[in-house]
Amino acid sequence: MRRRARFSAILLAAAVAALPAAASDEAKPSDRLRTITVSGEGEASAAPDIAVTTLGVEALDPKVGPAVADANARMRAVLDAVKRAGVAARDIRTTDFSVYFEPSPSPRPSGEAAARPAGNYRVRNMVQVTIRDLPRASGVLDAAIGAGANSVSGISFTIEDPEPLRAKAREAAVADARARAEALARASGVAVGPVVSISEGGGGPVPRPMVARMAMEAAAPPVEAGELSERVQIEVVYEIGRRGP
Repeated sequence: MRRRARFSAILLAAAVAALPAAASDEAKPSDRLRTITVSGEGEASAAPDIAVTTLGVEALDPKVGPAVADANARMRAVLDAVKRAGVAARDIRTTDFSVYFEPSPSPRPSGEAAARPAGNYRVRNMVQVTIRDLPRASGVLDAAIGAGANSVSGISFTIEDPEPLRAKAREAAVADARARAEALARASGVAVGPVVSISEGGGGPVPRPMVARMAMEAAAPPVEAGELSERVQIEVVYEIGRRGP
């Protein structure tokens, strides 16, 4: 029994001695990777190339049939005018068609008319129009209003393919991060080494002040496209290198 216990103790001691120092002890400060972590921001701007607006017609009548007929006739005229102004059929999409009764706040009439509720039927027909030739945007709105559109709910501008703009913003963000890292390294008396890691954070389109007025006819509504901006934020970790002599 004593021989067996002594032999086991010798084996245990040998196993402990064979363990690497890093498994039992923390890494020495000199072995740790020294890094600089910085954030970078980049922004790139360009003029939009697409305008999107929602427009349509609303009709009122005490009877639902005439209200629907009126709205349909006016909407056909609006669609024809918008297409003649240069908008393709694929860029026109119906977004709302509704019919509902609006009771009249006035007292009920007497006699035969009292059997029918007082009020009007409101018919609403709206379409979303995408304008790909921006100089025509003002003319498209003017044509729609002239053809009978009596409801226009805003206009927005966008870029059909924003990826090239985002790529420029990323390049600017990387350059900004590098400049920040070098400034910190100079102040600390070290040098910037290779990139350890890089990650992209939040970003997206940023509206710019409206500075570009479109060509428009004398009676057309004034429309301004302005600029759109893509902003990218990144975080970069650099290894700290040795500064040369």
